[in-house]
Amino acid sequence: MMGERESTANSLLADDDAVFAEGAITLWANLLTLIGMHLQETGTSRQEVLDMLTMLHETNEETVRSPRARAVASRHLMSVYRALGEA
Repeated sequence: MMGERESTANSLLADDDAVFAEGAITLWANLLTLIGMHLQETGTSRQEVLDMLTMLHETNEETVRSPRARAVASRHLMSVYRALGEA
């Protein structure tokens, strides 16, 4: 009985951590989109902004330890890349 409660509590904490991390990644992606749009509006070429995003993706791949966080960040970053590429 006690083991089940601990297991459930640990599972909920892990879920909370995952939800928090995914929320932080979403906020990060939204901020990147705004920064990228601002850079383009102030004269930075689209290709330079896209190159910066590519560098950021490569850095994330090397430094983010969680495979799940890397995958979520990669998906969000690809969305930012597409949005700025089409802007």
